[in-house]
Amino acid sequence: MLTKTLVQAVGRARRFTLHLRVLYRELESQDWLEGWTENISRTGMLFKCEVPLAVDTVVELKLQLASGGGKDGHPAEVLCKGTVVRVEQVGGLDASTVMAVTIHPYRITRGGLSSKSVIPFS
Repeated sequence: MLTKTLVQAVGRARRFTLHLRVLYRELESQDWLEGWTENISRTGMLFKCEVPLAVDTVVELKLQLASGGGKDGHPAEVLCKGTVVRVEQVGGLDASTVMAVTIHPYRITRGGLSSKSVIPFS
């Protein structure tokens, strides 16, 4: 029993509590939706959203890392694909929806969170 607990603790990626704006959309959709991250790890993220997607939906995500920017003045942005693995209502009267998404391939770029960018992943 102790071994199983230790293995689970070691096997789970460390979560970082970050509250950042995230844009998401169903793969190949033209419409970006907005959410706010609750926590992020190297394998996925949990974020609040107003428009939840179905479990097993493949999504594209854009996450702005910083508002400062590099030499060119543009903020760093993470572009990635993922799969929705959990959707749930949390809270009482002010219940909000959260989605857990696994992260597949990703890349870091310079530029703002424009809603017109295309993520060229295979």
